Order: sequence, then structure tokens, then C-alpha cells
Amino acid sequence: MNYELWLEKIVSMPPLNGGGPILAPIFAELLQDHQYETAFEWCAGPAWIGCLLLELQICNHLVTGDINPDSVACVEATKKINQYNISPYCSNNMENIPRYSFDLVVANPPNYCNIQQDHPCGFLRNDLRPSDINWHIHQDFYKTISKYLHSSSKLYISEVAVDDLEVIIDGEVYDKRNMRPIEAFQEMLNKNKLQLVDRHPYVIDNIPCDILEITLI
Repeated sequence: MNYELWLEKIVSMPPLNGGGPILAPIFAELLQDHQYETAFEWCAGPAWIGCLLLELQICNHLVTGDINPDSVACVEATKKINQYNISPYCSNNMENIPRYSFDLVVANPPNYCNIQQDHPCGFLRNDLRPSDINWHIHQDFYKTISKYLHSSSKLYISEVAVDDLEVIIDGEVYDKRNMRPIEAFQEMLNKNKLQLVDRHPYVIDNIPCDILEITLI
């Protein structure tokens, strides 16, 4: 498979790119020896991650959720062009997602909880692609996702610098956290009968990242 040629078949637009084209192959490599019936991509954007899993037959059916109707329109167009088995939904977290039973959940959600407005890129604090102020989006997701899971479901969620209180970009503090994200996420998981079972590290632009592997308790 030529990945660059495949990317051309995924309908998108620059304002919707939150890093999916870079992360999709990382997810595919991690999951290449597995097969799932129904996968859900949370905060899907144009669904690069989920669509690659479909293309590689890692999953048979993809459900996507994103709050931005432009993202959902892109997924609809990709579905038509590629004849993919996708069910796209415009939804604030899980609000408008029907009661599926997901075997797999993947996501590259907003990764920063307190983007500093005095940073040269501080305007992104108000951009839903990177910014989840005080982790409210994460909190709501973990509170509601369990009812879509079964005992063998797996979640793989990409996060940035989960052990760090500060993320430095271009020599300045970009994100300033009151608590290490891994601790904040652990609290959310514990409250909702979920557990972190593994961390799969990777690096983007010299920043340590992890795909967090999560299951029901």
C-alpha cells in the first residue's frame, strides 16, 4: 500500500487537520495484528485513523463522531468515494451517537488543557482541535463511553506529554497543567470503571506522546 496515494482519497480541508495523517500509520502499526468488527473514532475529524484501519481490514465497520459538521461532511464524501463501511455522526462527544457496542475505540482528541494565550500560538486556545480547557471534553467522554463497551473492548487514545506539567514549543510554554495529565486521566478512568492497561510511546516534533490502552475494569 502506498500511504501517500491513499491519503489523496481521504476528503479533508486544512482547518480540520489536527494531526490525523501523521498519527494514522502509528495506530495502524500498533493494531496491525488485530481485527475488530466495529470501531469508533472519537473526535474523528476527517477520520484518517479509522479509515486507515478500514483500508487495512483491521476493522470491518467504522463509526465516527465529531462536533464539526464540516468534518462529518468530509467523512460522508470519503465514504462515497471509497465505498467504505462508515456510519458518521455529528455529535458533541457521545450525545448523538446511537447505542452501538464498540469492539475498538480510537482517538486523537484535543491534547492540551491550558494553552497559554501569550504564546505565539496562543490563539489555538479557542481552537477545538488542540484545546480541551480543564479537560472538560475528556471528562465527559470517559463518563459516557462505558455504556458503548463490552468486556473485551479496547480503547487506544493518543495523548501528548502526559507526564509533564508544561509543554514547551518553540522555546516557550505552550500548555501549562496544574496536574500531570496521566494523573488527571487516571482519576477520570477510576471514576468510570475504566483502567489504563498499557502505554505505547511515540515522539512527534521531539515531544513525547503515548497511545493509552484502556479497558473496562
